[in-house]
This record gives sequence, C-alpha cells and structure tokens, in this order.
Amino acid sequence: MEKIQKFVNVLFLTFILMPVTLFIFPVTYAIADGSKGASYLYEFGGPLGWITVSNDVENKSGFIDAAFKGNTGITIHWSAMLYSFFMILVAVYFIIFIIKKVNSKHNGKIGTSV
Repeated sequence: MEKIQKFVNVLFLTFILMPVTLFIFPVTYAIADGSKGASYLYEFGGPLGWITVSNDVENKSGFIDAAFKGNTGITIHWSAMLYSFFMILVAVYFIIFIIKKVNSKHNGKIGTSV
C-alpha cells in the first residue's frame, strides 16, 4: 500500500509540474509565412516544446500573453507532451530517491555521533 501511495504522490506532482513548465522554460520563437500573412509561432513546454501557439502579433513575453491575447491557433504535440510527462516523472522519482538516501545517512549519523 505504501508503494501505491508513493506512486500516486509522484504522479500528482508530475501532473502539477507539467503546466508549470509552460511558465518556467523560456519560449522558442519562430516565424511562419502563411497565406494570410506573417504568423509568429511560440513553442512552450520545456526542451521538447509540446505546445505551439501561433499569433499575429510579435514579441509575446510569456504563455499567458501568447495564448490569450490574439492567438490564431494552439497546437498540442501529444507525443512530445507524453515524453515530457515521463521525463518529469523519472526526474521526480530520482529526486525523491536522492532525498531519501541523504535523509537515511543523516539519520544514521545523528544517532551514532554521541
């Protein structure tokens, strides 16, 4: 039961961190010439860029500006999003593993240091 609860906690943390990557990682800019004129593409979501926002206006500073002010379309790259999800899941597991190792070493030393 403890392992299931640990997995649920890590899964919950991963679901929380996925949208946070839209705000933490810097935006990747691109220009696409469409049939209606210049369209600016902004890729969000970390190194993989799992969400692309196209916009008519240049120089959007963040995800909120690009997504909610004058966008002409949003594309979600499902495979990149799934890969980002699993990368975050593994990273969270690894960080929790390191924290538990460090805590167990410190707990053992505190009791024997007297």
